[in-house]
Amino acid sequence: MEYVPVVDRPPGPRISREPLDQYPYLRGLSLDWLDRYDESALDEVDEFLRSHREGIDRESAGHDLSVYLCNWVVVNVEAAYWVLDQFGTCYVELGDVQLDPYRHVVQCIADRRPVARRFVLQAWKLEPPGLV
Repeated sequence: MEYVPVVDRPPGPRISREPLDQYPYLRGLSLDWLDRYDESALDEVDEFLRSHREGIDRESAGHDLSVYLCNWVVVNVEAAYWVLDQFGTCYVELGDVQLDPYRHVVQCIADRRPVARRFVLQAWKLEPPGLV
């Protein structure tokens, strides 16, 4: 077998407008809204938050829901995009703001409080003028 050196990552961030399929925990719960990015899916997310079963892993579910909400914004808000920086950190930028709902989403899971529609409304408020 011949050794092929790994090419270093290019300097600077890489960006994408494609959703990330990073829902390992929620996929195991067989939720049918995970691949939908329409407004009715937001209602289903909020219903899940209000009525999820006991014993849910808040940290894992919080991670997956945070990725889902960021994906929703990337798919539906023209100015939003995923960034993978040179350190391997992935986040969504919208204008001059980095979206990071993780801690808030984990708390909403604990409190059974809806967050999806509120998160999206806040993102729309951040969209630069002229892109709506």
